[in-house]
Amino acid sequence: MTMQYYQQARLIVLGLCLTTLIGDTSAGNILAVFPHFGFSHFKVVQPLLSELAQRGHHVTVISYVKNPLAAQLPNYEQLLTSDANEDQASTTINVVPLAEHTPTRSLPVLLKEYYDLFSEGQTTCGRLYASGHVATVLERHKEQPYDLLLTEYFSNDCQLALAKLMQLPIIGVSTCALMPYFYDRIDLPDNPAYVQSEFVGFAQPLLWHERLLNFVQAKLLKLLYKLHTNRADQKLIKQHLAIDIDVDEVARDQTAFILVNQHYSHMGSRPVTPQLIEVGGMHITSDAKKHLPQEVEQFLQRSPQGVIFISWGSMVRASSIDADKLQAMLQVLSQQPLNVIWKWETDEHPQVDANKFLFVKWAPQLALLCQPRVKLFWAHAGLLGMTEALHCGKPLLMTPIYGDQFLNAYAAQQRGVGLKLDYEQINVTTLQETLQELSHANYAVSAEKLSQVFNGRQRTPLESAIWSVEHVLQHGLFATKLLQSPGIELNWFIYHSLDSIAILLVLVLLIIASWRALFPAQSKRQSKAQTQQRAGKKSRK
Repeated sequence: MTMQYYQQARLIVLGLCLTTLIGDTSAGNILAVFPHFGFSHFKVVQPLLSELAQRGHHVTVISYVKNPLAAQLPNYEQLLTSDANEDQASTTINVVPLAEHTPTRSLPVLLKEYYDLFSEGQTTCGRLYASGHVATVLERHKEQPYDLLLTEYFSNDCQLALAKLMQLPIIGVSTCALMPYFYDRIDLPDNPAYVQSEFVGFAQPLLWHERLLNFVQAKLLKLLYKLHTNRADQKLIKQHLAIDIDVDEVARDQTAFILVNQHYSHMGSRPVTPQLIEVGGMHITSDAKKHLPQEVEQFLQRSPQGVIFISWGSMVRASSIDADKLQAMLQVLSQQPLNVIWKWETDEHPQVDANKFLFVKWAPQLALLCQPRVKLFWAHAGLLGMTEALHCGKPLLMTPIYGDQFLNAYAAQQRGVGLKLDYEQINVTTLQETLQELSHANYAVSAEKLSQVFNGRQRTPLESAIWSVEHVLQHGLFATKLLQSPGIELNWFIYHSLDSIAILLVLVLLIIASWRALFPAQSKRQSKAQTQQRAGKKSRK
């Protein structure tokens, strides 16, 4: 009897193993569309796309930025919207000249940023459809259907026509803090009393005028996106595909998950729905930490006292820093004890002590930040650099330039891991005082504690992203519908229970009117008595 049970158990275990293996090895056919030109945006999703291909899924990627690993991945096909001969070795572009820096988070500034993103998005959409890749994948879908659209939710939705025509579930990826117009797609609460979107950035708790601006921008930008951006997207789709598609409706009906490049340890706790998955640090891999250029490694060895690493991202050139501010930075950095590694993109750089300063056109940021001798990171507070600093446990000096960088900087400052120094405030005195404050041990201690929380997750960010993709591949639109909140189907009047409030108000008014109608004399006596009482008080005075 025992042997019989033993054999049955073996068969059950074998069956479970086979089921698991079959589930793991069943390949999905994934269409990924990431046509935005930003290298930092694509850097977030590149490890996800590469890992999906390595796991046996077929991944067709329409992108502006090249994946350098594409040739090594047999299941990865790259369809570029950029010029095939474009040199993408240098990824720093002066998209936001520091001369046009706008530090104040006022409504006109937010509207200008919205319109700039809209213009970039329309250029991106035009390039996407002009490339011919949309027609290519639509034709391929007839022979070998795609299972999922993986795409960026950033500044436009023209690519969602593919999800509608192919009837695909959508996984959106937000490579920066989530834009305000995407909250409603997954019924994500965005209480403006404390939830700040990508466009704003204030210290918590918000002051009354900051709450007012946060409320106005959240509502206004949602409306602008729906009536302006989405309509422009739909016009472009009709121009190229000769069909009418409501992209906002497609997004609400077919979005399964939004993967957002943030984590509560940095951005704070806020209400979430099952459709929002925090994958902050998804681009951080063990391979990215391994390699340092020889000149950087040698400079670190010559810096036993430690190093400040300065990098303001891939959208701003350090050479565009105003002369007076650059002179102040060089003066203060020369006098403080730490050596300096500075990401400087041009051949000509400031003439300073080569034993104190190392200027590099490119640096493996993650590998460098995790070096024990790097004591401070002077960043522009973009999410890539922020998450890498959080991962490595480094204190931060932050000079935000645009977009979500103000939000990111205030969040880190509130957690005691760094200080925000606005670009227009940079001078000898303020920089000396800021560096002196950051030299206190409490910032390094807080950064190390925050790093432990940031890294101590049930799954790594990449594993969470892979799970979400494979979950949707396995269950398709059926799982998407189960995930969705009933709230996305309601109009704003019912969603905010204004009908219920109106009914209750009417009932209260009816009760008051009925009371006055049924007891008119008593009501008059009470009114007269109150009038006399007030008159008596006045006469006594």
